[in-house]
Amino acid sequence: MHLGPDELLVGAKISMPADLEFPAVAAAIDAAEERVRAAVPSARVIYLEPDVDRRGATAP
Repeated sequence: MHLGPDELLVGAKISMPADLEFPAVAAAIDAAEERVRAAVPSARVIYLEPDVDRRGATAP
């Protein structure tokens, strides 16, 4: 979303393995934010939400 002429807000949900521990989730999100900022310097506000990768999971 454009917040201004040179400012973007980026929001995304990131699929993570269910067995990933919190420090690894935080590190993955930090790394993703760095990659977004390197590719798109105008991305000033970044919200990344971790989600459990449910591919292959069976319904209860």
